[in-house]
Amino acid sequence: MNYSRRKFFVTSSTAAAAFVLAGCRGINPERLGGQADGFANVDQSGVVAQGPIGKNLPSSPILDEVRGRGFLRCSGTDTLPGFSQTNPVTGKLAGFDAGMAELFAKYLLGKPAVNFVKSGADTREAFLQNRTVDATISTYTITENRERIVNFAGPYLTVTSGVAVQLGETGIASSADLAGREVAVQPGAAEEALLREVPNAVPVRFEESSQCFAALQQQRVEAWVANTAIITSRAGTDSRTTVTDIRFGESPFGIGLPKGDDTYKTVATEFINTIAEDGTWQKLWDETAGLVDRTTNPEPPAIPMGR
Repeated sequence: MNYSRRKFFVTSSTAAAAFVLAGCRGINPERLGGQADGFANVDQSGVVAQGPIGKNLPSSPILDEVRGRGFLRCSGTDTLPGFSQTNPVTGKLAGFDAGMAELFAKYLLGKPAVNFVKSGADTREAFLQNRTVDATISTYTITENRERIVNFAGPYLTVTSGVAVQLGETGIASSADLAGREVAVQPGAAEEALLREVPNAVPVRFEESSQCFAALQQQRVEAWVANTAIITSRAGTDSRTTVTDIRFGESPFGIGLPKGDDTYKTVATEFINTIAEDGTWQKLWDETAGLVDRTTNPEPPAIPMGR
C-alpha cells in the first residue's frame, strides 16, 4: 500500500451499510429481527417513555431557548448499530445514544422532542460553537483539546480503544504489532489514542466510522482502531472481520455542549446522574447497545457535581 502517513479519505462506501449476522458473537438474532439490518430494529421507546422529567429546572440562556423552541437540537450519527442508526421502516433513530438524546430532551421539556442534525468528526465542535445544535451525543470522547472549545457533561459511558482486523489475520496479536502498519482511524480521539499507544503506526484517516469499516473490509488497511463501542457494533457483526482482544487507553463519552452556559452543563450532569441512579441508564443499555456488545458490561456513571 502507498498511502501517506495520516492520509485523509472522505469517500464513502455502501459496503459499510451491510451487516452480516452469520458469525456474530454474543448476539441474539431473535431480539434483532433476524435481518441483515436488524440492529436498526432496536427500540428504546419503552425506556424513554418511563424516563424521568426534570423538576424545578433553573433558567439559563440555552435552557430558556430550548424551552421556547420546544425541542432539543442534537447532532450525531445515523449509521452506528446499537448506538444511533436509522430504522429503515420507521425512519427513526434507534440505539443507546439516540435514546440518551430523547431522554435528555424529555428531562428538559417533559417530552422526547429531538431535532437530529447529522455530524461527523470534523463538524461536531463547529456545530456546538456556532449554536447549530444544543448538544452532541455521538460516542463523543472527552479530551483536553476538545474541552478547550466545548463543554462536556459526563462521562455517561466509558470504554477502551480496540482493534479490528480481517478474519484470519494472525500477525496482529498485540498493540505493538501495529507499528509500521496502516491503520484506519477517525481524526481526533481515535488517532490520538493510537499514536499514544503505538507512535510508529501509520494512521489512515477517514471522516466516518463506516468508511473505516469499509476500508478494513476491502483490505485497504491492515487494521482499524476505534473505541470498543464503535468497533464492536460494526466489525463485531461482520463475518469478514474480527474484533481482537487488544485493548488500550480509555474513551470517556460525554454530552457535548456549547461553551458559556455552566448552568446548562450542570443540568446535563444532573440528568446523567438521575438516569444512572433510577435504573433508566441500565435499561437503555440493555435494550440497545447491550444487544450488540455482550462483553463490555459497563457500569452506570456517577459524576461528581461541578466536574
